[in-house]
Amino acid sequence: MRPQKLFFTIIIAVIVALPANAGFLSFPLLPGEPLIRVGLMTNVASVTITTPDTQLVARSPDEPERFLATNRVTVSARAYRPDQIEQFIFEIQNIATSSEADEIAKDVREATGETAIASIDTATNTWRVWIGEPLDSKEEADAFKAKLAENGFPDVAVRTERRTVVSPDAVALSQQVRTAGRSQVRSLIRPTGSSAPTAASADDIVPGLREVIVNGASTEAKYGSLKAVSFGSFDERSNPVRLNGKAYRGKIEVFVNSRGSLTVVNVVPLEEYLLGVVPSELSLPALEAQKAQAVAARTYAVANNNGFATQGFDVRADVWSQVYKGVSIETAMGTRAVRETAGMIATHGKPIMAYYTSTCGGRTENSENVFDHSEPYLRGVECSLEGRRHFEPFMLRTARVPAKLRDEANLELVRLMSMLAVNGFSLAANQMSDEWFEDAPTAGEISNWMNNLAGRFGKTFPNVTANTAKPVELAALLSSFLYTPGAPDTLMSDSDVNYHLAFDDAAEIPLNRRAEIAMLMRDGYFTLRPDLTLQPNRPFSRGKMLRLIRQVLEKQKWMPQLQSGTTRPSADGKLVLRVGRTDRSLTVRPDVFLFRQFGPEMYQVKEAALVGGEEVRYQTDASGAVWYLEIVPTTTPTVAENASPFTNWRETLSAGAVLQRLSRYVRGIGTLYDVNVKTRGYSRRATEIEIIGSNGTKTLKGGRIRSALRLREQLFVIDKRYSGDRVTSYTFTGRGWGHGVGMCQYGAFGLAKMGVKFDDIIRHYYTGVEVTKAY
Repeated sequence: MRPQKLFFTIIIAVIVALPANAGFLSFPLLPGEPLIRVGLMTNVASVTITTPDTQLVARSPDEPERFLATNRVTVSARAYRPDQIEQFIFEIQNIATSSEADEIAKDVREATGETAIASIDTATNTWRVWIGEPLDSKEEADAFKAKLAENGFPDVAVRTERRTVVSPDAVALSQQVRTAGRSQVRSLIRPTGSSAPTAASADDIVPGLREVIVNGASTEAKYGSLKAVSFGSFDERSNPVRLNGKAYRGKIEVFVNSRGSLTVVNVVPLEEYLLGVVPSELSLPALEAQKAQAVAARTYAVANNNGFATQGFDVRADVWSQVYKGVSIETAMGTRAVRETAGMIATHGKPIMAYYTSTCGGRTENSENVFDHSEPYLRGVECSLEGRRHFEPFMLRTARVPAKLRDEANLELVRLMSMLAVNGFSLAANQMSDEWFEDAPTAGEISNWMNNLAGRFGKTFPNVTANTAKPVELAALLSSFLYTPGAPDTLMSDSDVNYHLAFDDAAEIPLNRRAEIAMLMRDGYFTLRPDLTLQPNRPFSRGKMLRLIRQVLEKQKWMPQLQSGTTRPSADGKLVLRVGRTDRSLTVRPDVFLFRQFGPEMYQVKEAALVGGEEVRYQTDASGAVWYLEIVPTTTPTVAENASPFTNWRETLSAGAVLQRLSRYVRGIGTLYDVNVKTRGYSRRATEIEIIGSNGTKTLKGGRIRSALRLREQLFVIDKRYSGDRVTSYTFTGRGWGHGVGMCQYGAFGLAKMGVKFDDIIRHYYTGVEVTKAY
């Protein structure tokens, strides 16, 4: 919402006592739904107005409705043409003297009872007598001449004269123009009381009057008017009137403006106007967000009157007021949002100035830092809920207890064991720990793990004991999986064996296991302990066993393959992935193995929020539910507005381009040396910049900063590129789009997706307000 005002005429009822929870006491309820005048066009030569109905109906002030007997007219403007009438004047001419003329005049009066006035005819220097009033038709003139002849005056001459007759509308419009001050309206908008011609002279009207010309196929649709003319359908609700093919509810009013062209206005009830505003301003698919938009747009309309009164309407149909696109933009959700909030506005002692902005960049700003006024309800706020509450709707949780570690090296083992567990390897521990990884595996664990490997190699499940974890025992079992029978002894010479067993306690390895262990060492399956020993008769720890199993699986290319994707915000505890232009929702098991990256490492966690944009790797069980999940946090903002494509932006401008833009707002810069942010507001927006030029240092404040630099927002930092000691280019890296004051529209969408209701969205962005039903 841009800080322009709008105007409509409303009748304020008697102030009534409001309930204590109404939020204010000073603002009276409106008696009913007001009309609003939307300026659609302001400088056009002609327009076409149509209806799918049987015919158009035209209306002008103080006139009955005109049924035009056509469903299509063209409306234009032309110079006002007063009526020209022919009058018949009766006179006795060529009288020699004044006394003779007076005598004849007296005789005429006595004989006929008509007026008779003697006057000199300067063209002939003779006298004449005017008889009676001028008549408008030849028939009346002939009859009157005959009557005079019967009364003894057969020599009466009949002279014709053309006269200009100015209409009362022209006189009234002239008076309206003279007294209207700065008004640009040049059609009559007040009743005149009469449409009959008047004898006023051309001197009574202002020059340059133009009239609205209506031209249609029928006789009824061909006329001109000095008044504003509004057009509607015979059945307006079912068949909205169309302007140049585009449908609008209410009526289309056309009048002449001070440029002599046409201004076109849609006169429509406020609630029907909102049907074309809400989806134009906020079409994001969340009902509560659209309801919040409906309340904000309605409030703005009620609070801002007289915005464009001089132009003859209340609001524009673009970003200078509220974007309004008529019937074509209406949606089921937008209509529902308007209907379910009918008459509701935000108040803070009175209707608030309900500014709103597309994308606030994570925080909104105090109004005085952008506009030229401070409002207690237009305070900067975070575009998120407080603390953990903000992430609650996006949270995934698991019943598993996260690992408790001190040794950073065991982080990878937690992931490995978790991944193996969802692929059939036994995990008996309720909580993994350093001690659990350092201990030797149980006979049951060894049996399960070796059986899993045997199955993959197509071998018979082996008989194992707790001693199988000892290297001398494990070597024989793994060799039977990995190598052809007899291969180690056949293919490894004594020299090879000694080469690969060159560690401190190699002599403790029994002769019949040396070739097997040497081959396992060569191929990277067995590893030594930190003290350069194998300790062949000491069981491997769980950690070493798990690393060994990973080596086997990796070398055989049997490691579980994780699926990957990019998230959308989590909903109802489900993993939602972006797939092309659609979303794919996956159920997450209550006992999911859940990991989240912090820095370069993955940590097992109890819960994690998926706000959208995270990269994930996962594995599902047989039913398709997610059983293992790794989350790489998003680098994009996590605020409620994060669905906006304008959350982050960057623009690089040459020093010349920056100077050119700034010079439209700041005069006399000279050669530009530097630009710096001097002060920042609550939201860290630049609220004042200093411009250093050859003519000194100048400043620019508030919303003019964004306007001057023509950036999406004024929430930015500046990086500069130098050539020597001169700045050659400026890179503005910023967030958001819009002025940053009031309700963040993408933020409202995000909050709605989190389950926040429309009235709480309004209260979040407008500090200390109440949502009140005004009519």
